[in-house]
Amino acid sequence: MANTFEGIISRVSKSLNKKPKKISIILQNQGTTSNGFVQLAPRRSEFYTMPSQGFDFQNWLNSLAVHELRHIVQFDKLTGRYNSPVFETLALAVFGINLPPWFYEGDAVNIETSLTKAGRGKQPEWPIYLRSNLLNKRNFSYSKNYFGSYKDFTPGYYQLGHFMNSKLRRNKGGGIMDSLFSRMASFPIRPYNLSNSIKKYTGLTTKKLHDSTMSELRDLWQDQVNKNNSNTYSSLNKRTDEVPSHFHFPTALENGKILFLKESKAETPSFYIMDKTGKSEKVFRIGYQENIWFNYSSGKVVWDETRTSSRYQQQSFNVINIYDIKTRKAKQLTHRSRMFAPAISPQTDVIAAVDISYSNRISIVELDVQSGKEIKRYSSPQNYMLQMPSFNSSGDKLVMVGIATAGKTLFELDRKTGVFRQLIPLQLQEILKPIYVNEQIVFKAHFNGLDNLYRLDTNGEIYQITSSRLGAFNPSFDTQRQRLLFNNFIYKGHDISALDWNPKMGENIKKVENTFVDYSRPIYYQEGEDDVFDSIPDKRFSSKHYSDLQLKNLFYFHSIYPLAGDGITGLELRSDNKLNTVGVYGDYQYNSNLKKSEYGAGIEFKKYYPVLSIDYTNSAGFIYRKGETTPVTWREHEIKGEVTIPFNFNRFNYGYSAGFRTGTSYSRKYHIDRPFQALPTEIKFPMHYQFYARRTSIRSSRDLAPKWAQSITLDYRHFPFENFFKGDLFTFKSSFFFPGLFRNHSFQAAFNWQKSNGDYNNTIDIQRIRGFGFSRTSSRPDNTLLLNYRFPIFYPDWELGPLAYIKRIKGGFFSDFQDVKRGNEFVPKSFGMELRADMNLLRFYLPNFDIGERIIFLNEKPNQNPIFEFMATYSF
Repeated sequence: MANTFEGIISRVSKSLNKKPKKISIILQNQGTTSNGFVQLAPRRSEFYTMPSQGFDFQNWLNSLAVHELRHIVQFDKLTGRYNSPVFETLALAVFGINLPPWFYEGDAVNIETSLTKAGRGKQPEWPIYLRSNLLNKRNFSYSKNYFGSYKDFTPGYYQLGHFMNSKLRRNKGGGIMDSLFSRMASFPIRPYNLSNSIKKYTGLTTKKLHDSTMSELRDLWQDQVNKNNSNTYSSLNKRTDEVPSHFHFPTALENGKILFLKESKAETPSFYIMDKTGKSEKVFRIGYQENIWFNYSSGKVVWDETRTSSRYQQQSFNVINIYDIKTRKAKQLTHRSRMFAPAISPQTDVIAAVDISYSNRISIVELDVQSGKEIKRYSSPQNYMLQMPSFNSSGDKLVMVGIATAGKTLFELDRKTGVFRQLIPLQLQEILKPIYVNEQIVFKAHFNGLDNLYRLDTNGEIYQITSSRLGAFNPSFDTQRQRLLFNNFIYKGHDISALDWNPKMGENIKKVENTFVDYSRPIYYQEGEDDVFDSIPDKRFSSKHYSDLQLKNLFYFHSIYPLAGDGITGLELRSDNKLNTVGVYGDYQYNSNLKKSEYGAGIEFKKYYPVLSIDYTNSAGFIYRKGETTPVTWREHEIKGEVTIPFNFNRFNYGYSAGFRTGTSYSRKYHIDRPFQALPTEIKFPMHYQFYARRTSIRSSRDLAPKWAQSITLDYRHFPFENFFKGDLFTFKSSFFFPGLFRNHSFQAAFNWQKSNGDYNNTIDIQRIRGFGFSRTSSRPDNTLLLNYRFPIFYPDWELGPLAYIKRIKGGFFSDFQDVKRGNEFVPKSFGMELRADMNLLRFYLPNFDIGERIIFLNEKPNQNPIFEFMATYSF
């Protein structure tokens, strides 16, 4: 990888005319996600080294290197004047404010596509949502294509950016990117800087650039459809509503029914069984998958799921699960494994899966179906990345996809001899999901420029057997009816279709015209017309142990933050080491009320299981004594310490978390100008303990809350080492979520209770009823019961010019009770309703805003009735 970085950086940065500064690149090999990112504060890039089961036809880390190094160049081109240490957060803010994600991700995708023989821009499936919408005359606005929708499938900002950036370079040449970045960098506080710069160089606003791009693509893709003479495939499934849904991996059962994995915007992924009439029944909900996948044989379903580490976010696992349709019982077979795409043998005694080691050594492993224990292991030939294995009908062979730097192929593994046989030469094709059909093999590829199904004959020839308008995927063979089941894409998602099997069906690919719309092809010529990986140096680099606790690696001061508050102004200097295991800060602020300086420092240590934090402040304080107009002033030292022990894990479609937190502090006043007896000079180690436990089901994109969730938190505070202060405080906080009356509705009940005495008597540490500040009879509550019912109303996808894009309107009712106990009348203290909207503002992708109005009624005669509250929250 070091040679790769050195060998390609000049080509990656050429069109931006910027040589980037050195940067730390961290290869994260502890997780099972395939991804990467570049970040400032601290400046670094992280590569998740795990190759995917559904990615490109080239080496995973090579593809990642081209893409992420382009982001490094983008950062330095736009914010080079700010990215020196202590200004990295400012540089990150400048980057985020000036560049929408579609622009910088689209540019990086264009570079990965034009500098290599692969890249996402060469895959017909990658922009399938955009292509299907345009071909079905669903001409969505710029905002809807960019920000997404709860109502329809829309392209992601990667896909949108790829085509809009390609349009810029097709029309204005390769130098347009350098011109845009240079102009924005020269005056980074220009409002709508990117759109303004695009208009200067092209005469188009961002919206007009979008519309022009979409119009051109629509014509090109329609011409492609006309050339392919596409067939129409009827759908076996019935869609009962307008919710966009996928019916993945249709598989025939012995009783003639069809098993599939359904995924939609309204519900989480679940196995369904469909009868011959098209009616479906839900069987089992599953959890998070890195790639949608399952396999079936003789009443058993196997699939893989992600499992999180109980402590570290960068560590995860991929485990194998099995479900028995007859007994309706699910079981997790492996633990802390890194296995993918399991396939179960026809005899249901063995499961084969792809295993990827921490050093990216690729193997096929065989597992015992009952115990999950490893039986046998086959090392991949030349360590090719392997994808999606499948058994033949007798169970003695496996077919799978193999990936090398120069493309994809098909391998056949003879289980008796352990020998891999390469079936076809390396292809620049996105080959996926190969299966046996008798002695032949059927798989998905795009030889004709669209995703279709192909068969590999016993003579080694390849034939195209479907001609789908939008794409055909995920074949399986129904042996009873001698037909292929597959996914046929329509604009609403993947449908289930069937094709009668004929062992001589299809057209030889030698006669098939490749009609792929290579929209970014001009960029290939602009960038040099060759593969950037053709001439990688072979220099030997020395290596040595890296410790994040060595003094030179312990600190990385990257940012200065402004501080402001009630009479407070100041600065904070922040350090985070590159592995995010130690965070340190120091601050100075001026208290204009007291005309005195204040300062503080802190450290958070996160390397080992407990998270430790220590904070110190030196501040000024004052108090007015009764009857006096001159305050008593002092300075004060305060030291706080806290230990947190978190636990997190997930199982199937539920996530779990629990933890314990304890903390204490010590404070001492000094330089008291007029001491008096009632003023304590020190507070010695008040203790705080907290235990929490939570369980929550995963959510679909339309769910306002989890269907089922429970959360309990216990807190206790007291003064075990203090003579001046006495008393303690115990609180119990809980929240429970239940399904509402209709899909995506949510009912929540939260009960909170506290008991206090002594110096904690006036402390209120539980959630109050809504509108309590307007109640004349409000008092210190012993407990509260808060009931909420929330529901989506509709999904408007309204574009209000550049001001706002509104995706969802939602409503809710609530009723709050206080001091619920035996003998009290069970009457709400307050109740009301709310109307809210989820939206994006000023064409920023993040944050997402939730804005609305709440009306509150109090069961008394307050000063104001009803009460209106404006609500505005945001999330990233």
